[in-house]
Amino acid sequence: MVLAVAWHFMAKTPQVTGAALEIRWHGNGIVLQGAVRDVATQRALAEGAAARLGGETDQVVDWLDIVPSALPVADAAALAELIRLGQEGWHLQRRPKDGWLAVQSLSDDRSTRARALLRSAFGPEVSMELVALP
Repeated sequence: MVLAVAWHFMAKTPQVTGAALEIRWHGNGIVLQGAVRDVATQRALAEGAAARLGGETDQVVDWLDIVPSALPVADAAALAELIRLGQEGWHLQRRPKDGWLAVQSLSDDRSTRARALLRSAFGPEVSMELVALP
């Protein structure tokens, strides 16, 4: 816990509060938090998380609210694929015009694939960056 708190204060990333959509891969589980526009998107993300965990739906914490005015997800299937690709420690936050995904390595094949999936998932109008975990 101390390491996570220290990383949060040292990271040059937006504050945790106010994220429209947040996904965390940790503790052999995945947390989905924030708001999505429709049930289809919510279901795609929850199913992607369960698939990443080998079908273990009890390890998926789904705190997603269905809010028609929520920020759009351009391609829910791409975001679900990103969830399946993710590794322990990854952390995604999306805000209205930008966001970030914290990963272990900025240059490995998994991160290269993640960068492409982020562009597809949120569209070109949302600036999504990869940042390195400590």
